[in-house]
Amino acid sequence: MRSRCLYLFIVLTLITLCCANEQTTKNVNCENLLVGQYFCDKPVVDNNTQEISGCTKEGTATVPCYPLKGILCNEKLFNGSVVGFHKTIPCRYTNGYSYIIALGLSIFLGWLGIDRFYLGYPAVGLLKFCTFGLCGIGCLVDFLLIALQIILPSDGSNYVINYYGPRLIPLFINNDTFYKETGD
Repeated sequence: MRSRCLYLFIVLTLITLCCANEQTTKNVNCENLLVGQYFCDKPVVDNNTQEISGCTKEGTATVPCYPLKGILCNEKLFNGSVVGFHKTIPCRYTNGYSYIIALGLSIFLGWLGIDRFYLGYPAVGLLKFCTFGLCGIGCLVDFLLIALQIILPSDGSNYVINYYGPRLIPLFINNDTFYKETGD
């Protein structure tokens, strides 16, 4: 019994070593490497926006990734210090519109429509200016919409929010989501 276990252990060890060598010498696309076969730099965070720098309007940024020593991909053998590919990561696109400023303008000057002018909605801002914030009701509604981050800047960006600020992530229900049935 003991010799069988030892024999099985030796066979499994040899198979593992053979497969490991085969995997490192097999030429693959660098972007299809498995986790553990490469490492990526940490994304650079912009101090002013507290978001990843280089973020595009689509909400993605790229970071350089390095295949480990001995990995063969894209017909090159890497040593762990050469960039093999760039990995796309999700990020929040910001364009300099501050959440605190938008909320402050909405509270104090919302009846003049200054908050909407700041966010890039001049037509609604002019309407609020001419009607004194739609008789106060528009000011209250806009304050709530800005506070809940439903109204975002008109260019499609997100607010610049302090690092520990009230950042909200909207959740949507569509055909890709479903409800888990309960056992009632």
